[in-house]
Amino acid sequence: MINKLTKGFILFVALFIVSFTCVSAAEEAQTQSTTVSSDSRYGNYDVVIDQYDVNLLVNEDNTFDIAEYIGAYFRVPKHGIIRKIPLRNKVMRQNGTVSYNRVRISDIVVDEANTTSVSDGNKVIQIGSANATLTGPKNYNITYKYNLGKDTGKKYDELYFNLIGSDWDMPIGGVTFTITMPKEFDASKLGFSKGIFGSSDSSDITYQVNGKIITGKYNGVINPGEALTVRLELPDGYFVNATNNLDFLMVLAFVLPLLFVLLTLLMWMKYGKDNKVTETVEFYPPEGLNSAEVGFIYKGKADSKDVTSLLIYLADKGYIKISETEEKKLFATSKSFQLTKLKEYDGNNVNEQLFLNGLFQSGSVVTSTDLANKFYVTLNNIISNLNEKKNRIKIFEENSLSKNFLPILMIIITYFIITVKPVLEYNGAGLLFFSLVFPGIGFTMLFLFVFGNTKASLKIFGAIWGLGFGGVPWAIMVLPALLEDSMYLAAYIVGLACVFAMVILIKIMPKRTDYGNEMLGKIEGFKTFLETAEKPRLEELVEENPSYFYNILPFTYVLGVSDKWMKKFESISLQSPDWYDSRSAFNMVVFGNFIGSTMTSASSVMTSTPSSSGAGSSGGGGFTGGGFSGGGSGGGGGSSW
Repeated sequence: MINKLTKGFILFVALFIVSFTCVSAAEEAQTQSTTVSSDSRYGNYDVVIDQYDVNLLVNEDNTFDIAEYIGAYFRVPKHGIIRKIPLRNKVMRQNGTVSYNRVRISDIVVDEANTTSVSDGNKVIQIGSANATLTGPKNYNITYKYNLGKDTGKKYDELYFNLIGSDWDMPIGGVTFTITMPKEFDASKLGFSKGIFGSSDSSDITYQVNGKIITGKYNGVINPGEALTVRLELPDGYFVNATNNLDFLMVLAFVLPLLFVLLTLLMWMKYGKDNKVTETVEFYPPEGLNSAEVGFIYKGKADSKDVTSLLIYLADKGYIKISETEEKKLFATSKSFQLTKLKEYDGNNVNEQLFLNGLFQSGSVVTSTDLANKFYVTLNNIISNLNEKKNRIKIFEENSLSKNFLPILMIIITYFIITVKPVLEYNGAGLLFFSLVFPGIGFTMLFLFVFGNTKASLKIFGAIWGLGFGGVPWAIMVLPALLEDSMYLAAYIVGLACVFAMVILIKIMPKRTDYGNEMLGKIEGFKTFLETAEKPRLEELVEENPSYFYNILPFTYVLGVSDKWMKKFESISLQSPDWYDSRSAFNMVVFGNFIGSTMTSASSVMTSTPSSSGAGSSGGGGFTGGGFSGGGSGGGGGSSW
């Protein structure tokens, strides 16, 4: 009897515990359902993630052991989720530098039935069963090893990782992260950012550093297309063990450079010699291209001037109003500008969208001060987009674009062969390194600044810096060695002439495609018209299209004829454009001066970069890590199925 009572009591207790657990679980699920459903931040998506914990264990060999806990909520029946992890990364930093890496992913463990595959450069993990659907809350645990290989930073190592990638198609809330580093680090060089690609916003991100461990969270919801990124600059060598004397030389110093020039010339004749460009008479730029794209096609490479021209291009399209303002300074006032966003972008050009978003990140009305030291991130992104290989192979033959490696190698060999022997004999081996490196770097930078597409101030800076860094060591260590033997001097002069010839051939090596040649002919014909058009013809065009002058204006900047273009209209009657707001009465002289000063000022502030990165701090604040949202490795995204 006692045994029966005892067994009955135990059964009762067991049933009570099970019932209580089920009720608690149901209440918890109901609470989660109510919370997710009533939170307007999550929108009306079929599936949302209301908890995402990322645990990143960083190893000394630049591999990461990653554990992700994903708390999803299914509002409609689904089989599960799909997680996509990048196998290739294009790493972009705030200073404009770009690097690439290939990744190995291994040791994938998922606590649910899953299949893995590779698609579009991603490791794809499809979780769930095709024979079953689910609704309500569902939690997933995913662990894997992410091997980045050798660190690609120059003179530094870095942790630059997208904790949450921008390729999720559902909102993500409740984000927390833990990052464990293998060794000590400088916390002042740590930064976080959240938002669309290129954003440096770190508001609502809180974190703490405790020794080698970084913990933190994002206090909000990350929407589809947004990322959460960490960047930590580390000392060079932080990561280790990552996987991945006859006179005959004098003869070579004369013969090899000449042979190299001949080989480069033959390569150019076979792969790079363009067909004859036929100019056509054009009154308008090629249809369907904005001013930045015309600049890219015309020069074969986009630069900051091309991107800046989009300010007037988008104003003429009705998106921006440019207003004249005055800035008070210590003893005087100077003219400046204010930009007002008139409407949201409704076109389909990615770079125009990026430009408009970048202008008005801080609000619908901005000044030059708002853009200074910030807009350069957007500008560099657009330049990088325009110069992508997929765009270059539209205007240049693909095989001609890949022929520069050998000529560059031959230039380096030429430089070494005309320098090493004289310096060794005159100075000995002790100064050889400095005799090669300092002049090599200094004169290369001098050439790039002075002969490249740079502003006048940078040309002066490049000349002074190049002569100081390269010229002074060359005059002290190399020139005396050359003057000791006229043969050395002669070989050096011949070698430099050959280097110059090879540089020119490299510059003209890319051969234009039929399309590229056709577009160049149209653009050159258009430019010729802009430079030579007579007043009667211009008046006819203005009569046909009263906005003709303003439609063409942004293109004149990328083609370098803006001053000539505006001067031609000083005696032609024009109405003030809707996007221009000035305190002065409108005439072409006043307008031309305003636009000229505005474009100069805009170019200056849009390319300006911070002088220093500042110090990071626990608890959020300005982003200081040198990266931006979505710019790092990893991340990826996912969806439901």
